[in-house]
Amino acid sequence: MNSRIKIITRVAVFAALVFVFSYFAVFINNVNPAFFIVFSAGLLWGIWPGVGVGAIGFFLWSSLNPFGPPPFPILISQVIGISLTAVIGAAAKRWLTEERNTLKNILIMAAAGLVSGVAYHLIVDPVDAFLFQPFWPRLIGGLLFSLITIISNCIIFPLFYPALVYLMKSERSAVI
Repeated sequence: MNSRIKIITRVAVFAALVFVFSYFAVFINNVNPAFFIVFSAGLLWGIWPGVGVGAIGFFLWSSLNPFGPPPFPILISQVIGISLTAVIGAAAKRWLTEERNTLKNILIMAAAGLVSGVAYHLIVDPVDAFLFQPFWPRLIGGLLFSLITIISNCIIFPLFYPALVYLMKSERSAVI
């Protein structure tokens, strides 16, 4: 099988996982393991496949979520914001090792979760506050919800790291 087709298939599967994992945000507000899926795609296959995973998965989720689709500017900001998580994943590949429970890897993963949550909300929150006015009260009031995402990412990323190690080893041993 062509390596391009393998990447497209992997992007499609991971985008579907982003869509499915985003349902956690329905049950526990702003806790979304999909950030980790996008991060993993960026780490495993590079920036552009990771951006594809995030953009397709979040576009589908935002468009088809049970609460209804967001206004178009928020949808675009969500897609851009989640795409930064793939960039963070590609950058983190330099520092992570395939050892599961080292303090260094746990701290890197927690930092990656923190940065991905902050980057996402730095893009999405101002757009939301601008659309739904008054700007400053809406932006400041939304900080609590942003903190939930950021803190949950700091927990989810290190917690799921063993799964990422498994995927890294599988990718290394796969014939492309």
